[in-house]
This record gives sequence, structure tokens and C-alpha cells, in this order.
Amino acid sequence: MSANDRNGNVVLAEVSSLTDRSIRTPGSGLASIPDPQVPEKASRRRFSKAYKLRILKEADACTKPGQIGALLRREGLYSSSLTAFRKQQAEGHLVECNSQQASSQRKERAAEQQRQARRLAHLQRENQKLRTLLEVQKKLADLLGIDLTGPQANALND
Repeated sequence: MSANDRNGNVVLAEVSSLTDRSIRTPGSGLASIPDPQVPEKASRRRFSKAYKLRILKEADACTKPGQIGALLRREGLYSSSLTAFRKQQAEGHLVECNSQQASSQRKERAAEQQRQARRLAHLQRENQKLRTLLEVQKKLADLLGIDLTGPQANALND
């Protein structure tokens, strides 16, 4: 589209470019169109233990050729997912446990975390005490005129 300026020169009017990602919609004003060249990051699927065990049970029940493929297509899984489920089961990660067992395991983990936090706090206090003691020793050495970097320091450390 072109227009004339005050001096009569032909000037190109601003035209909406292809990078403008908004359109007018009736009654709602401007709407944004997602950029097709920047795909949204897909969220990773998470599978519960019960789901994994159900899939493994169904896969083990497959006896005819093509049944496992049909199962995977129906569930939207890859064969590598089935392999990973089997590996987790072999390692003992997919053992069904009741809510009481799960509750006791959570309590044990929480207690262990508290023990570790107390131990860390104790070690940090001990570290601070030792740092303070080192600073006092350095200041005392300065007051007494003892060189901690010279040959005497090596004799004292032996």
C-alpha cells in the first residue's frame, strides 16, 4: 500500500508483517496466535506403580505375535517404556505395598532426614569452633612473635 507525503513523494504505508502474531477476532479485539516455529515444551508423562504393574501383567499375558505391539499402541507407549518397566520390576522398585507400609516408610525417611540434619548442624558448629580456635592460635602467635610460616613452624608441626 502506498501514500503521498506533504511533498508529494510516494511513501510506502506500514503493512502488517508476517511476524505480527496477533489477529482481530469479532467482539474480542486482538487474539494471539502461537508461533509455529517455537514448539511448546511437552511435559513428561509419569506412570504410577499400579499402572506399570498392570501393563506388565497384560504384556506377560500376550501369547500371540503382535499382541504386545497392539498393547503398546493402545496405551501410547514405546517398547523402551515396557523394557524400563521390566527393569524397575526386576530391581524391586515396583513392589506393591499397602498404605500402612508406605506410611511407615515415609516416617522412616523423615526420621533419617532429621537425624542427618541434626548431624550436619552439629558438624557445622564443630567446624566453627575449630575455625575460631585457629584464629585465636594465629593471633597468639602474632603476639608472641612466632612465625608460623618459617622453619620453626615445621619443627613445631613435627
